[in-house]
Amino acid sequence: MEKIFEIKNLKKYFPVKKQKLFKKEKFLKALDGIDLEIYKGETLGLVGESGSGKSTLGKCITGIHDISEGDVYFKGKNIKDKNTKKIMQNEIQAIFQDPYSSLNPTLTVYEIIAEPIKTRLKLSESETKKKVVKLLEKVGLSKEIINKKPSQFSGGQRQRIGIARAISTDPEFILCDEPISALDVSIQAQIVNLLEDLQKELGLTYLFIAHDLAMVEHISHRIGVLYLGNLVEIGKVKDIYENPMHPYTMELLNSVLKPEVNKKKILTNSNKEIPSSIDLPAGCVFQGRCPYKTDICLKECPKLIEVSPGHKVSCHNIEKFGTCKKI
Repeated sequence: MEKIFEIKNLKKYFPVKKQKLFKKEKFLKALDGIDLEIYKGETLGLVGESGSGKSTLGKCITGIHDISEGDVYFKGKNIKDKNTKKIMQNEIQAIFQDPYSSLNPTLTVYEIIAEPIKTRLKLSESETKKKVVKLLEKVGLSKEIINKKPSQFSGGQRQRIGIARAISTDPEFILCDEPISALDVSIQAQIVNLLEDLQKELGLTYLFIAHDLAMVEHISHRIGVLYLGNLVEIGKVKDIYENPMHPYTMELLNSVLKPEVNKKKILTNSNKEIPSSIDLPAGCVFQGRCPYKTDICLKECPKLIEVSPGHKVSCHNIEKFGTCKKI
């Protein structure tokens, strides 16, 4: 399969403001050595608790954030190269979390969607207007709204406008940074279905970041699990949901509320305090919450190893015993 993105040892550290003048500088390790590929035409879902580094990863690979260390290749070319960045401007777009703040309230729908078309595709005014009308129809909106402003629309309608803007430059890749979390449940399904339809029609590739595990399962082809800036497990949807192998992945799936009246919820170690990304423990970052930790977990950070085709897990017990359960 053709790779859209190839990510090697990606690190993103944010400096923390010093409390004292001569105190040693510290860094918040938002991403701490990510290796990942995103393939053409797929939806890669990205899950993890708040602060795990999901949005930071998306912003690093799309050039919104600079990279502290490592390399990101877009269609085989390093994004640090100036020429690659110019190509990325047209071929990469984003759909953001909050449809209320991601649209300029002073512009009309036409101006919002037409702006990237004029600046990047260099179309004439008449060609731009035709394209805007087609884009509105494509996302399920009437051309009659073209001169209205964002304040006149609901959250779902605003997100549709944001999607129309994202596909306006005919991109190959779209970063979907929690595009449904601010919407009502009924509207979430509509937006996800729209994204799926557009992907089939336009051949789009998505990085889909979300907290809703059920929705991620529905839309994704593969899923990556992040914990404190580390990729702890990645695989096909069936691998992650039917055969999770990292204890953190199990905790995430166990946290999903299910309407099972007679079954008791098993309490686990997930309520333990999450360590700070500024002072991460030596060894495995999940050791403080893991019920299966051994001595090696306190000393060495596990590597991401392939346990079956396309299914990779970062756990010492997997590496030694082929299981994440305590031996």
